[in-house]
Amino acid sequence: MHNTFYLPTKIIFGSHSLAKLSEQKLPGKRALIVISSGTSTRSFGYLKQVQDQLDAAKVSYEVFDKILPNPILAHVTEGAKLARQQGCDFVIGLGGGSVIDSAKAIAIMATNEGNLWDYVSGGSGKGKPMQNKPLGVVAITTTAGTGTEADPWLVITKEETQEKIGYGNDDTFPVLSIVDPTLMVSVPPHLTAYQGFDALFHSTEGYLNTIANTFSDQYSLEAIRLIGKSLPTAVKDGRNLKAREDVAMANTLAGMVETFSGCISEH
Repeated sequence: MHNTFYLPTKIIFGSHSLAKLSEQKLPGKRALIVISSGTSTRSFGYLKQVQDQLDAAKVSYEVFDKILPNPILAHVTEGAKLARQQGCDFVIGLGGGSVIDSAKAIAIMATNEGNLWDYVSGGSGKGKPMQNKPLGVVAITTTAGTGTEADPWLVITKEETQEKIGYGNDDTFPVLSIVDPTLMVSVPPHLTAYQGFDALFHSTEGYLNTIANTFSDQYSLEAIRLIGKSLPTAVKDGRNLKAREDVAMANTLAGMVETFSGCISEH
C-alpha cells in the first residue's frame, strides 16, 4: 500500500468565517481581487466584506471583474498584466470555481512569461515547466460545487481553438481558503442543485478511481453522505444554514478527493 497525503492549504471553514480574514497571515501586502463579470459579488456585499477585511489588515488591493462562467485565456492574460502593473503580490479569488480557477491561472502568469498555454500539457499546449513560482492565492468560495479551494487544479478555455483544459501542480494550491456558507445563501435553487451534483460527481469519481486510497475514500464517503443528507434541503430552503454548511463541507471534502485520488472518464 502506497499513499500520499499532501494538502498545503490552510482551510478556514464555518459560517461567518470570512470575518477572520484580517486575522490571517496573508501572502502579501497588495492583492488583486478576482471576481466574476456578474453583479452578485457586489450586490450581495461579498466584495465589500473582503475589502473591509483587507483594510483592517492594512492590505491594499485592485479589483479585476471580468471572469466569465467558463473562464477564458484572454482574461487570464489581462488579469496577470494588471497584477504586474499594479505591483500585486498575491491574488484573491472571490467567487465560484471559475473565479478561483482564474485566480490560480492569473497567479501563474503574473510571474511567468508567455501565456498559460505555454505551460499546459494537453491539446495545443507546449507543456513547458514553470520557471517561477506563482503568486500566493487566497480562495474565498461563494458556491459549493467545484472544490477548487482544496485542490491545485484550474480549468481555462483557449478561445481560438475552443480547448477547455485543466492544469495544476504543487505550486498552484491556494495558500489559504475560506469556506463561509453564509456567502452561499444567495445561490438560486437550480444552481444549488447543479453545484451539489458537481460535488457529488467529484466524490463518487474519486471513490471509483483505480488510484483511490484510504485517504481519499474517507473524504469521498463523508461527502456523499452529507450531500445525500442535506442537498435537498439546501435546494428547497436556501437560507437553511445547517444544510448549506453540510453541502459546503461536502464540496470541500470532494475537492480533497480530487487532490488525493482523481476524476474518471465520466468527468
